[in-house]
Amino acid sequence: MGNRRLRKSVESYQARIREHQAKIEEELRRPEPRWELIRYWEKEIRTYPGRVERLLRRMGRR
Repeated sequence: MGNRRLRKSVESYQARIREHQAKIEEELRRPEPRWELIRYWEKEIRTYPGRVERLLRRMGRR
């Protein structure tokens, strides 16, 4: 995978984090938030930084 694709993947994960944070905020404003969705989005948010870090390390090796 070239640096351009790696950089694009990093940007995609960062965008997904922002999207999930917005979804969580929106869901919390509902009268009855769907907690299973919130937990799912929070879990994804926690996993993305690790993936980004691995991609950045791969970019550094090239």
